[in-house]
Amino acid sequence: MRDATLHRILIQSLQSKCCLATSSLFVCLNVMFQCRASWLSLLVLTLVWLSTAPAQGSPQDPPLSSPQDPAQDPPQGEEPTKSEIDTKSIAYWVEQLDSDQFLRRQTASKRLVEFGDEAVESLAEVTAKGQLEMTERAIAILQLLASKQSPDDETGAWGALRRLVDQGGGSAATRATAAIGLISKDREEQAHERLAAAGLKLDYREFTISNLQVNDNVVIIDSAWNGDIETLRWLRWIKRVTYAIVEGEAVNAEVMEFVVRMPDLRTVVIRNASLNSDIFTPLAKLARIDRLQFSYVKLTEVEVEKIAKLPIRIQLGLMGTALPAETLTKLRAAVPDLAIDFKMGGFLGVKCLNLSDACQIDLVIRNGAAADAGLTAGDVIEQVNGIPIAKFEDLIAEISKHSAGDEIEISFDRQGEKKTVKLGLKPMKAE
Repeated sequence: MRDATLHRILIQSLQSKCCLATSSLFVCLNVMFQCRASWLSLLVLTLVWLSTAPAQGSPQDPPLSSPQDPAQDPPQGEEPTKSEIDTKSIAYWVEQLDSDQFLRRQTASKRLVEFGDEAVESLAEVTAKGQLEMTERAIAILQLLASKQSPDDETGAWGALRRLVDQGGGSAATRATAAIGLISKDREEQAHERLAAAGLKLDYREFTISNLQVNDNVVIIDSAWNGDIETLRWLRWIKRVTYAIVEGEAVNAEVMEFVVRMPDLRTVVIRNASLNSDIFTPLAKLARIDRLQFSYVKLTEVEVEKIAKLPIRIQLGLMGTALPAETLTKLRAAVPDLAIDFKMGGFLGVKCLNLSDACQIDLVIRNGAAADAGLTAGDVIEQVNGIPIAKFEDLIAEISKHSAGDEIEISFDRQGEKKTVKLGLKPMKAE
């Protein structure tokens, strides 16, 4: 974690074009040695300093316009193109990574950082030579270039590092793995910061999915999001979060394209929205969906057919979707092995003790229909619209038949006193 933090500070310094004075460099190096920082962090620090500091004259430093550099000493005859000059210069400076002169190796590193993406393939190829100094410097340059890429860019230096890892074996793969680890840690930290700044909620909280009460980490995109679609590119770096809730105007195909890139995503909740674009194509890209919930989203028969084709493994929740009974019947027939939790959308707002022989209220949810009607913890619900209620499951089944806004009559017992109350059901609260 220490290396990732050091690496991040250095990259931020580079991106803000800050120049480190020579004295500051040696102070940083001294601190890092005392902290036993990895060789990779030390080398990246040197590269950042070289790429941001102004050129300093030195008696031992070979001139930047070396006559050996093909870019400075082009062949006679036809004028070479810029591409030809760059290719020859890159090849020249790559070879200088293994120079017996330290300052020339440093200058080579700086020059190759300046070439950027044009130098990537040459840097990746040179690691196959097995020369330690050259490999270390090539990987460090690739790490620095990869750190400046877009968070969802799989090409360039990042792609080159990934290929080196996939090839396996040798010092190049080992060092590429270390570089990717540092970049990944840094990007994960940045992802949380940038997404939170854009209004996304990323934290541990309690929420409900169908009849399941969940306490876990979740990503929520709702009206608090500032609408910056580019920021959502960072969702691919949100790891170890399996739940995503998307609400309101954020429910569209463009947003869902980024949501499904969350590497550990398993459960998706879509709520309080109108489907004005095709969100099913992005959802179909998921290899696995444990639970999919639609809450207060009106669904058409065509959309239900698309849902039936999604890779849902455990449960499909449908609450307040206004599905006709015949459409629901067709859906159940299309996916007979899938548990479908269908509710009309009415919500009473109580939790009852499952182990009790009666439907005794354990918790009344604040601002819910039950709370408004005066029901309290300890009350035992005996009937809903004259239908006997023996346990909590009976209450859930009966309430599920009603939509938000429907009026129902509840008969209950309060410490031996029989009471009856009429109330209007509400939609389920978001959380």
